[in-house]
Amino acid sequence: MGIIRPNAASAAPITETWLSEQVKNFSTQKEAKYAIYVRPLGEKGHDVVLNSHKMASASLIKIPIMIEAFNQKNQGKLDFNEQVTIRRAETVEGGSVYNLADGTVLTIAQLVELMIVQSDNSACNILIDKLKMDNVNAMIKKLGCSSDTSLQRKMMDFAAVKQGRQNYTNVTDMANILEKLYYGKCLDPKSDKAMLEIMARQEDNTIIPAQLPHHIKIAHKTGELDGMNYDCGIVYGQSRTYILCMMAENVKDEPQVFYDMSNMSLAIYDQIGR
Repeated sequence: MGIIRPNAASAAPITETWLSEQVKNFSTQKEAKYAIYVRPLGEKGHDVVLNSHKMASASLIKIPIMIEAFNQKNQGKLDFNEQVTIRRAETVEGGSVYNLADGTVLTIAQLVELMIVQSDNSACNILIDKLKMDNVNAMIKKLGCSSDTSLQRKMMDFAAVKQGRQNYTNVTDMANILEKLYYGKCLDPKSDKAMLEIMARQEDNTIIPAQLPHHIKIAHKTGELDGMNYDCGIVYGQSRTYILCMMAENVKDEPQVFYDMSNMSLAIYDQIGR
């Protein structure tokens, strides 16, 4: 089924029925299961959520890690200009730090940037050591997240997964965090704006932004594990700004699911953002 492009002025609010229909229309992999949250900002009563439930978080957990980094910076506990020496033997795959020469020096600010824009796993692990896992989880609780969201292991720590320690979240918690960032109610307006600007420099644009107009600003974070692909962010549309969180599990064909999810993103943009 093709996409009907409504005029922004006449577009009806998104409903659960409409959103379910888009999933049905654009999901070519019937095994794939989707959790989706849509929240137009500046409005009340129009949030639409499908199938929000506890899922392995993959790299979405890096959003609260970034928030705790800024929190400790504001408290004078973490210096973003502090230099960190990269030890090649301690790095893990995922991002550019893994390929840096042993002894390369990066600042904490650079590590935060790389953790988000490249989803760099080594940068994330260094920051977890600096921030302490308990502090990140305390921040997650302070942000009002449900018990579904937690940090229990470092990135690429598959031994921890086998021991039952996994990182988790859901689309609702992610949407609530993004809303706090948008309204400057996460830490403070200056810090929240800075974090959104980092997220707007995201280099992986294969899902939410893929089919949207290139001039549209999108502050988002992706994540993936075997059989799981995610993207959660704020879309600064032409007619209105909205939060879109998409999490797919039981994925068998990743490139096709990227295309399916980007089609859903475009349909949502045409309905409320154009």
